[in-house]
Amino acid sequence: MLFKRPRILALPEILEGCRNQKPSAQKQLFEAYYSFGINICMRYADNREEAEEMFDDGFLRILNKINYYDPDQPFDAWFRTVMIRSAIDHYRKHKSSLTFSSIEEAYEIGQDEGLLERLSAEEILTVVQHLPPSYRAAFSLHVVDGYSHPEIAEMLGINEGTSRSNLAKARVKLQELLINWVSKGSINTRNYVQ
Repeated sequence: MLFKRPRILALPEILEGCRNQKPSAQKQLFEAYYSFGINICMRYADNREEAEEMFDDGFLRILNKINYYDPDQPFDAWFRTVMIRSAIDHYRKHKSSLTFSSIEEAYEIGQDEGLLERLSAEEILTVVQHLPPSYRAAFSLHVVDGYSHPEIAEMLGINEGTSRSNLAKARVKLQELLINWVSKGSINTRNYVQ
């Protein structure tokens, strides 16, 4: 996992407080999980403001559905799933502005073996945010969050071949952006492909 949340010792007490709708417990949960959640949302968002909107929606869902959380399961995994679903729902709302590519347009690329080792997680996230939204969604869901192409297709309302194509194109574009980032220290935003 790219970003991890620090442990909080009183999590069961905080969750119980959230179940009882105690504002102090909700605030503690928010503060403890904000950076973890915002980093998840940043993988799907165009910018920080959009990620914060996704996070706010996801956090409200968490507070509203806290009684459905099974305390025998890891809370971090449940929290992460809710945040990812919130980001996907955001895409569904704004789907008309997304363009998905067909499998026939995908192509293979070579790899620069040492490229990722030269970048920090934050730099990689910055580069991923410069991918077009449809590519970023396919890449984040498959590579980072581990969803299969059939699951991605169902979540995004596309066919499985389109999911595969967008992932292939995301990898091509990501490699171009990463090479540009490493060689020039920044991203040429004119390389942003719709």
